Amino acid sequence: MSRRVGRNAFTGLFNDVVLLAARAVVGGIFVAHGWQKYDQGFAGTEQFLGGLGVPEPALAAQVATYVELVGGALLAVGLFAPIAGVLLAGQMAGAIWYAHRTTEVFVDQGGWELPAALGAAALVLGLVAPGRITLDQLLTWPFKALAARRKARNAEAADAETVEAQPYVEEKVTIKA
Repeated sequence: MSRRVGRNAFTGLFNDVVLLAARAVVGGIFVAHGWQKYDQGFAGTEQFLGGLGVPEPALAAQVATYVELVGGALLAVGLFAPIAGVLLAGQMAGAIWYAHRTTEVFVDQGGWELPAALGAAALVLGLVAPGRITLDQLLTWPFKALAARRKARNAEAADAETVEAQPYVEEKVTIKA
């Protein structure tokens, strides 16, 4: 995350909470859409996708269902968020191409605004700013702490070597009264 002028611990925490909320909402929407596909069954989703002209609708039905279900859940909790964000954005690009490209903009008319917004949000939340409150951060924290301790130890050792390598020079100081 970039550091801005005036940024402090409170604004950083606020940003992380907002990003967590955004991931939860966007991921939750994807999970709901994936669950909808799963609930109607692969046959129903396959028939729907086949009617749209999607190639290999049987495979596409399963991929779409699991990308939305699993990818949405991963995005929401912040686990493998970059991978989930890219997959979900790709899923929405396919939805726009096959289902929404010849329609109006607005969602109430079958338009592309919802899949475009969801795809862009998934991409940004996955690649640019998942925040620090993620499962990835929680699982990698011990390793980062060990690396920081190792780096501090190496820096101390390098400082000690530098001090030892310098020759001792005695200076005479005379004070005139």
